[in-house]
Amino acid sequence: MIDTLPAVLLWLVTAWRTPAAWRDPSKRVLWSAFLALAVAMTLRPAFVAAPLDASLHVHNLSSLGKHLSGIVAAHSVLTFVHNMAEEKAPGLKSSRLHLLVPVAAAAIIAVLFFAAPQPYEAVDLLTDYATDWRIAAYGVVWTGYLAAALFSASRLCWRWGRQPGTGLLGRGLRLTGMGTTIGIVYAVHRVAFVILGFLGHSPVPASMSVAISGLLLFTALLFIVTGSTLPAAGRLLRWSREYRDLLQLYPIWFSLTEAVPSVRLDPPRRRTSEILRPRHVHDRLYRRTIEIRDAVLTLSDHAPSSLRDQARAHVAASGLIGAQADIAAEACWIVGAQNSRQRNEPSSGEPLPPASGGRDLPSEIHALKQLARAYNSDLTRTFAAKLDHARTQETTQ
Repeated sequence: MIDTLPAVLLWLVTAWRTPAAWRDPSKRVLWSAFLALAVAMTLRPAFVAAPLDASLHVHNLSSLGKHLSGIVAAHSVLTFVHNMAEEKAPGLKSSRLHLLVPVAAAAIIAVLFFAAPQPYEAVDLLTDYATDWRIAAYGVVWTGYLAAALFSASRLCWRWGRQPGTGLLGRGLRLTGMGTTIGIVYAVHRVAFVILGFLGHSPVPASMSVAISGLLLFTALLFIVTGSTLPAAGRLLRWSREYRDLLQLYPIWFSLTEAVPSVRLDPPRRRTSEILRPRHVHDRLYRRTIEIRDAVLTLSDHAPSSLRDQARAHVAASGLIGAQADIAAEACWIVGAQNSRQRNEPSSGEPLPPASGGRDLPSEIHALKQLARAYNSDLTRTFAAKLDHARTQETTQ
């Protein structure tokens, strides 16, 4: 579980960030970090590594792929943190490792890997071949670069994360800094174990060392993933709220625009299609509020003062007062006007301002949701039934 869960989590985060990275090149650095981490954690379990190496006929090649992915991930995380700091705090100076450093580290460990004889598949390359100087040097170079990159990222995360007014971004950086700091502990533990193994010392069993490394790595990844996604939590919360509002306004929007189809910008979709279309929610919600208000304004031409008076009297008889009564009366005469328009009756009303509304999009959405609840209430249905009954009586007479 400790090997499988991080890989699954990282692939999910990578998939989630892929559309944004495709649209915005500035987000590809963090996406590449998660992709590299996902590859590294996928190659980590023996049940993945051993069959892969056997199919490629190269012992422990998955270990090289895992460590190269780790170098890419460390460099990407470091670049992401530096770019973010330069954008949000231009006065904050910090050194960064040049691109040649990870490239050189990757080249060195690749050369050392293929230079070292490896007659059998290792459970852990750095442990099972610890006495080979080439593998020992391989481990020192890899963990050395990892520690240097994580140290640079940690220092910048802690410095920038404490700046005032950073909000969720600052908290996310502090969590990322905790992850990179634990990553340094992981790197130090690994390099110490490699050196001690090369010298012939084993203070703890190899299985225990691997378990400690796995726990440190999992904890570091958990903090890094959480910290890097925390700034998006506000956007995700706003999206979920607007998505919920979009679906809540669908019934009244569909009903009113069926009566006044001219206000629609695009052909209507079924509710299922609305649910399965998570993109451009803000723009769609903004357009939906406009179309609802335009439809109400058009229907007001079919709401004479007599209909509005009937609606107010009906609502007053129910015991509602104040703003709730105004909204309920508006919903009642809208239904009456809608039925009148659908019967092609001539317009006879006067456009009036809505009983409720907002000065901005959030307050307007709140007002329309109140209108939608009143529109779909038993009180409004009862009013519509009374109007139908009265028209039936007029027809029979």
